[in-house]
Amino acid sequence: MSGQLSKGMRFYSVAALLNFAVGVMFYTINITPTPVSATFTPSITKHAPRTVNATQGIPLRIAVPSVGIDLPVKVGSYNPDNATWDVDMDNAYYADVSMPINNSNGTTLIYGHAQSQIFETLPSIQSGADATVYTDTGYAFHYRHTTSRLVLPSDVSVFTESGPPELVLQTCIGVYSEHRGLYSFKLVAIDRL
Repeated sequence: MSGQLSKGMRFYSVAALLNFAVGVMFYTINITPTPVSATFTPSITKHAPRTVNATQGIPLRIAVPSVGIDLPVKVGSYNPDNATWDVDMDNAYYADVSMPINNSNGTTLIYGHAQSQIFETLPSIQSGADATVYTDTGYAFHYRHTTSRLVLPSDVSVFTESGPPELVLQTCIGVYSEHRGLYSFKLVAIDRL
């Protein structure tokens, strides 16, 4: 009988210990944290990353001579209220959530309608085709076409800040515009205008 009592006591002791631990966790989790402002910046570590001065700018014009594209470029934003991007029938658009044109890193996305006066001819582009983007900072960034691929509209892999500087042109593809054509270009030169 004393063996059963000690088993019962052990059970209650373990239960009490677990209850105490849960109480400590609950207390710790529910402590009101210090409010974080909208402009919160993480503290700088001992070994801050090396910074690289980059030549950059916002696209104003895109030219891809081999497929007859020479268009003004406006800044385009995504509207989460109606799940649409800024777009019209006269301009290409620089996606403001992508990297600005630069010679350091990341992908710059310029998109437009698959209409004859915009990006309809992009699917016929050949590997090695040249593209030039003119910026608000007075530079011409020269690119060479490397790859093309189709993705679903929900694919956001193009929005990256890592990797070498890259230009991606995007337009709708398919009978019902059910895909997006992504046309990637690598940076080959920069000219000051």
